[in-house]
Amino acid sequence: MLNFSYEDALKNFSSLVDNVVTEHAVVSVSRSPKESVVMLSKDDYDSIRQSSVPASAHASWSSSPAPRASLVPHSHNSLDDWF
Repeated sequence: MLNFSYEDALKNFSSLVDNVVTEHAVVSVSRSPKESVVMLSKDDYDSIRQSSVPASAHASWSSSPAPRASLVPHSHNSLDDWF
């Protein structure tokens, strides 16, 4: 895992994102004194989610109506929604 301060990650954000996507790097960003965050590619995230969800849950997903985006945590498609 690569570790960066918030300031360094912000300065190099484009390169960090490129590395996360192309090299499947995992990046930790520290925001002292706040909690750190971890960046990983959507493909890696999807793979982790897929492998950590029991098979029985997949069946209930297909029979349930899709949740409204407003009720799904972290479903923001725009930073404008966050501020």
